[in-house]
Amino acid sequence: MNFAIILILSVLLQLFAPWWVIAIVPLVILFWRPASTSEAFWTGFGGIALPWLAYGYYLHFISEGAMSDRVAQIFFLPNGILILIVTAFVGGLAGGLAGVSGHYLRQIFRQYPMRISGRSS
Repeated sequence: MNFAIILILSVLLQLFAPWWVIAIVPLVILFWRPASTSEAFWTGFGGIALPWLAYGYYLHFISEGAMSDRVAQIFFLPNGILILIVTAFVGGLAGGLAGVSGHYLRQIFRQYPMRISGRSS
């Protein structure tokens, strides 16, 4: 369920927000909803890497590979598909690390709950 929420929110927010929203979405979702540490990483990784790979492939397909091949040449990569994989990996890594950060923040706040009352002791 966390995967679907991260995927949908990241796709929608990337239409209007800057690229770094990919780190905020998994952090907030995995802070809000519980998951294990490895599940938090892989959920964040997949929830960001999959749409980046899909959109990159879409752009590769409509430009018949011209755009991605040119970008791959800038980075001395042999073809455009490899740049799509590298891009999805980097985006997924950012999402995965943000997901783990959200998981650990959840643990910190659950371990040390904050008092919300207006009176001090």
